[in-house]
Amino acid sequence: MQILKIIGAGLLIVMGVVWTLQGFGASYVPTSFMTRAPEWILIGAITAAAGISLLVRIVRKP
Repeated sequence: MQILKIIGAGLLIVMGVVWTLQGFGASYVPTSFMTRAPEWILIGAITAAAGISLLVRIVRKP
């Protein structure tokens, strides 16, 4: 069960980083609606931060 939580937190981090980069204009998906859209910078940063927070809580929990 612990490994599934770690994988989920990792996915949140990866998704957040990708969304943030697409918001800045680094388009990994051609003609994406997220490319150069400032709101996706914020959404991605919040998602990545939530994933990091979750991962820290999972790892620190005895």
